[in-house]
Amino acid sequence: MNSESRNGKISIVGVGPGTSDHITPEAACALASAGVLVGSGRMLDALRQLGAISPEARYVALPASGMADAVTGALEVALCDAAGAGVALVVSGDPGFYSLARKVTRHFGRERVRAIPGISSLQLMACRLGRSWVDVATATLHGRDCPDANTLVRKWETSEALVLLLGASDDAVAQMKALAGNETLGGAWAAVGWDLGLPKEQVFEARTLRELTRCPYVGRLALLWLEKGS
Repeated sequence: MNSESRNGKISIVGVGPGTSDHITPEAACALASAGVLVGSGRMLDALRQLGAISPEARYVALPASGMADAVTGALEVALCDAAGAGVALVVSGDPGFYSLARKVTRHFGRERVRAIPGISSLQLMACRLGRSWVDVATATLHGRDCPDANTLVRKWETSEALVLLLGASDDAVAQMKALAGNETLGGAWAAVGWDLGLPKEQVFEARTLRELTRCPYVGRLALLWLEKGS
């Protein structure tokens, strides 16, 4: 690796759900100026179709599963290929909300990483429900096994609400049904948002999580919101 690639900088660009309505001007500038972009193939293709990426830019698609394992190696390669043109890691939502940013910053160091905020699914869901997310506890089940429900109950009981980033469609349904089996969480007021910020967005609400599991589910990614009562 030459000195330029060793010292190259990375922009972690939050693009929200990836639509033109939700990409900030700062993020748009970073995308347009990057020589090499790294991210999910689906997101990179969507941004290219929007014209948000330079036609001359190269991109490295991360695997659909195992992104966290592949990202630092992909960025090392991108830094070698960028030739000073800039490298951007594209993340959906906001870099600070369960993205790859933490791992990348730890690996390369804060001095080499610039994070550009985006609109998170948490912000979108709070707006759809007319709620504040100031005193909300969060956790992610995306790409993970469902944790011990008692751990989530403790978070829920000490916060205004508990918001869970769920997995893909089949995983999300299974995760909600598993949580609904818990006596405390199953009786919580609940709402789920599918594909927030995208054209096929859907938001369902129910008096309890158990009732919510009977709603029709379609979509790619979901966010679950639980409260003590509403």
